Amino acid sequence: MIGVVVWSNTAKEKAVVWCEDQASLAYLQGRTNLIDADYWPDAGDLVELDSEMVGNLRHARRVSILTEQGCPQLPQLLRATGPDDRRSQHLRVVSTCDQPAPAKRVAGFDLPPARACAGR
Repeated sequence: MIGVVVWSNTAKEKAVVWCEDQASLAYLQGRTNLIDADYWPDAGDLVELDSEMVGNLRHARRVSILTEQGCPQLPQLLRATGPDDRRSQHLRVVSTCDQPAPAKRVAGFDLPPARACAGR
């Protein structure tokens, strides 16, 4: 699977990876999970990885760097957007349990609002 490192701490050997399947973020911890242990991935690096669920946490395994610093400004872009600045927002919440989704009309049919999040 392909992913992008969105946060990294070399000293603690920890990183967070957003994965192409858009499921849970994958957490990388320790150089033993890197194919090349000589280079710790930085935020903005494009990586290839396997993932493993351990309890409720998705772990990055067998991580290899595909492109170093593919988007080095990624952390700043994510921090720079505020809730009222929709034009420059790169990532946004598309679903929330706090507010029910409005009813939609698709191809002449009125669809009911989305159900509330179960178990919350």
